[in-house]
Amino acid sequence: MALPDHIDTSLRFADARSSLTEWGPQLADEYYNATISYFDRLTDEVWIFGVKPDDGPVSFVPGTYASLGLGYWEPRCDDALEADIDDKWAKLVRRSYSVSTPMFTSDDWATVDHGIDDLARCDDLDDIEIYAVLVRPEDDFVPGLTPRLACKDVGDRLFMGRKMAGRYTAADITDPTTPLVFLSTGTGEAPNIAMTIELLRKGHTGPIVSVVTARHWSDLVYVDKNRALERRFANYTYLPIPTREPDVEKRYIQDVVRTDFTPDKLGLELDPANVHVFVCGNPDMIGLPDESGETPVYPEKTGIVEMLVERGFKLDKRRDPGNIHFEEFW
Repeated sequence: MALPDHIDTSLRFADARSSLTEWGPQLADEYYNATISYFDRLTDEVWIFGVKPDDGPVSFVPGTYASLGLGYWEPRCDDALEADIDDKWAKLVRRSYSVSTPMFTSDDWATVDHGIDDLARCDDLDDIEIYAVLVRPEDDFVPGLTPRLACKDVGDRLFMGRKMAGRYTAADITDPTTPLVFLSTGTGEAPNIAMTIELLRKGHTGPIVSVVTARHWSDLVYVDKNRALERRFANYTYLPIPTREPDVEKRYIQDVVRTDFTPDKLGLELDPANVHVFVCGNPDMIGLPDESGETPVYPEKTGIVEMLVERGFKLDKRRDPGNIHFEEFW
């Protein structure tokens, strides 16, 4: 995308900033192709927002992700500054976000069961839903996108890549009786929700268990809708776990996998003969092995993958199908 000829990108950011009142809108016109259609700030750091592309309806495969971007010239909610901002200030900072779903289409979803037709769809949508958390600077790491998103609101413009990507989907689940387990931390819940809604909408009858951890109850933003989903579908179980609430036992997903996947607790056993597991979120929770050598080397901190492999599960790879599914853009 060509920039306006008169914008001198060789200027230092400190010098260019004084002219961004003029240049900002022109840069935005060049790069931005979508609008924020709604912006729900659940907390200061946790948001759900809609992104509406300029060129018409959008469809996606549940579980896939889209690229969002804002200009480095945009203001931040903090005082941090990228070390190489002088080389980047007229460019976009981009990040991939798994596409979530509002789950229901009616406004009275909490009290009225309208049936399967009320479940959100993933085709011909005016906008897509994104679940995001503010990432703060830490040590030498300066996040670029979410501190700028924090300054945005309904009607503001941004970049959205129209091509959805990713292998983290339920496309291989062709038997509607297959037991499914979704494990996620934080915003990793987004693609799992999208897949769950699509599976139930298409008539999946096998047990579906979703385990989600976050720091606080306020960070578990889809609890009420998941409870409504449980009331509608007897084969769906939702287990939200806050890890930093004083009145809740501190447990992690590894603890749940180790002790709770039994018929009396969650309705199924983790049997590699018939169960598929989907994991998304914190890389430490997932615990992918280093496979550059002859034998896999797992992280020092035990993750879900190692625990499942010890039980007989197998990683799902491009040319070697398995029953542990994970998102590869982490």
